[in-house]
Order: sequence, then structure tokens, then C-alpha cells
Amino acid sequence: MMVISLFVTPSASAAEIHVAPPPMGDDSNPGSADRPFASINHAATLAKAGDTVWIHPGTYQPEQEIRPANSGTQDAPITFRAKPGGEVILDGQLKLPLETERKLGIISLEDREWIVVDGLSLINSRWAGVLARRSTGITVQNCSTLNTYGSGIIAANSSRIRFLHNTVRQACVHPTAGTYTDECITLASVNDFEIAHNKVSDRLIDSNNGGEGIDVKNACRDGSIHNNVVHDLVRLGIYCDSYEKDLSNVSIHSNTVYNCRYGIVIACEEGGTVRGVRVHDNLVYDCPRGGIRVAGYLRGGVKQDIAIYQNTVVRIGVKGVPDNPEDPIKVSGILIDSRHPENHSFVVRNNLLSGNVNQIDTAGQSYLTIERNLLHGPSKVTGTDAILADPLFVNAAENDFRLTEKSPAIDAATGQPKSPTDRNGTPRSEPSDLGAFEWSPQTP
Repeated sequence: MMVISLFVTPSASAAEIHVAPPPMGDDSNPGSADRPFASINHAATLAKAGDTVWIHPGTYQPEQEIRPANSGTQDAPITFRAKPGGEVILDGQLKLPLETERKLGIISLEDREWIVVDGLSLINSRWAGVLARRSTGITVQNCSTLNTYGSGIIAANSSRIRFLHNTVRQACVHPTAGTYTDECITLASVNDFEIAHNKVSDRLIDSNNGGEGIDVKNACRDGSIHNNVVHDLVRLGIYCDSYEKDLSNVSIHSNTVYNCRYGIVIACEEGGTVRGVRVHDNLVYDCPRGGIRVAGYLRGGVKQDIAIYQNTVVRIGVKGVPDNPEDPIKVSGILIDSRHPENHSFVVRNNLLSGNVNQIDTAGQSYLTIERNLLHGPSKVTGTDAILADPLFVNAAENDFRLTEKSPAIDAATGQPKSPTDRNGTPRSEPSDLGAFEWSPQTP
């Protein structure tokens, strides 16, 4: 996967443009540090490749969506960055975006290239916080969104997208039932992406049709979802759904998901295809309906080359299971219920499952390998070479699911695939451990 460098050598023509709230800011000023503009929109019409728009602390209430007039380049992106010293708040006042039918954001990047949005707080949007559509090389980092009727951050029909170190809270809270609000962080038909180190939470009332935590869907390919923390959502935490298109080569690893209806789900709702999805080194716990699932619901399209390995899944179904007669599944730590006749090459190996109402369940698929998992508690399916034992966590009551030195999971992993590092980035030994956490003598 291509890595985008955010630290570039400015070109000779690169400019610094400053924006500050009135009375210091005024759009008749030259936009210098001591005489800044008043509106981000004005700066956005002027910024060119290599320029940085420094947005001074304060609250801004733009009258229309912020839409950069120009694109940057890979070596000289346009950057909209919060100036250190206080919070920069863009308040849509539930008036922006103006064009709700087109589902825009307070910041709307359409048909643009190589733009960085860094350190801004976006609140009270009538749809999204930041939206990218038909764009390339967009990075949204160190931002926060709160109380957005649609997604906090969304990209569609785009490429080379990076959403890094953002906090998304109370997204998809449109008050009208039946409204399709997408998900808290959404990627739809995006090629080459990274969603990493984000925090997504706080959607506990299901007021509309949407609101999953992180979703890569439709024709997404060649990307990763890693090191995110997703919690306290009425719907599922991380979703990988081809819908009716083709999705491929996605890695979902090193995430923590808890207090969501489901943890991590792979699906093809409307008959598309999913190929080459790897789910590993994730921690999933306290989800009432399911932990990790390869789902066969709705039209249940083709899924091939699915690997679920070295995850830790704990206390699934323990906090109660909401009644849902339309989806009468058996709650399990890992559930494989996709049964399309063209499915092949499913692997569930070297996972650690403990204290779930059921550890593993399947639909008896012949193309499914279940091997060398530690199972602590009842399990409909055990597979081959299972370890039936207490994993001996450091402190499960305090949600510390690392291993103690006498854990039977230590040095127990066999076969492939295996990950080189664990949930915390600790290098794995050989043989490595079961589950998301590698034990070492240095573990406190």
C-alpha cells in the first residue's frame, strides 16, 4: 500500500494564509499572521498547491459549505490546519450543508486532489462533518466531529484516502426515521485507503437507518482499518460490505470494539463479492449480538479467501441479546453463516475466545478450516487441535485481556496466516501466541 508523506518540502511559491474570527479577522485584510482573513471560505478560494491555511482558535459559523477552489499536488498538498493555542470549531448550526439532497459536509471536497484537513472540530452538521467525493489524495487527521446528521467523515468514489487520529461522536443522528445516514466513518467505492487510530463512539439511540461505526463498502479495495477504538454504538462496530459490487484486499486489524451490537462483520448484502479480507489481532468484547461474523444475510453474495486469526473475543452475548426476529442467529464469539455455493477458502485459526455464550458456530461449510483456537466456555464447534482451557488473562474484570505468564495461549499458534505484531504493536515471537496480545517477560 502506498504511504502518503505529510511532510513535504514547500515549493518556492507556497504561501501561508491565516484566518481568525473577528474582530482580528477581516476578509479585507491580506490574510497574513497579523492581519488574517475572517472566513475560512474566503481563504479556501485563494489557496493553491503547497499553501497552508492556518485557522486560528475560535468558533466559526460559515454561511455555506467550505469548498476549496483548487487542488494540491502529491508533493505540495493544500493544507487546512488548526493553529496551536486553542480549539478551532466549525459550527454548522444544523444549517449546513445547505444542499442536503446532495449529502454534503461542512467541508465538502468534490473533484479535488491532494488536500489535508488537520486538527479541526466540526459540530452540528445537517449531514457530514467532512465529505470527499470523486477525489484523490485526501487526508483528514486529528479532527473531531460531534452531532452530525450523517457521517462524521465520509469518502466516496475516490482514491488514496487517509482518515487518521480522528474522534467521531454522535454521528448519524438524523431525527427522521427511515433516513439513510451511512455510517459514522464511511468509505464507499474507495481505492487505496487507510482508516487508523480513530475513536468512534456514542450513538446509542437508533433514530434512522444507519449509524454503524466504521464501514468500508461497495467497491472498496486495497486498504486497511487498524488501531481504531469503536464503542457504545447501537449498531455494529466495524463493517465490511460489498453490497452489490466487488470489494477486495482489505485488512481489519489491531482494533478494539466493545459495547456495540456486533463487533466486526463481513457481508455482501445485495449479492456482490468479497475477496481477500483478513481480520486479525482485534480485541472484541461485551457485544450482545455477536463478536466476529462472516454473514450470509439478505442476498448473501460470494465471499472468498477470508482469514480470521489471532483475535481475542470475550463476553459476547453476556450482557443480553435484544430481540430481533428478522435476524434469528445464534449468538457466538465467531459466527460463520455465509453459505453461498461459490464461497471458498475460509480460515479461523489461532484465535482466543473466552466467556462468550457460545465460542464458535458455523453452518457446516466444507471450505472452512477451524484450527488451533483456544476456547474457554461452551462451543457449538471446536474445530481441530483446539485448546479447551482458561486463557488466564491479567485482569478480565478490568478489561485487561493480556496474557499472564502461565497462559496456555503462549507459544501455541500454528499454521498460517500469522501476524508479525500484536494488537499493541509488540513483535511476535516464533512460535507466537494465540489471540490479540503477545506475552513477553516485559509485560507489566
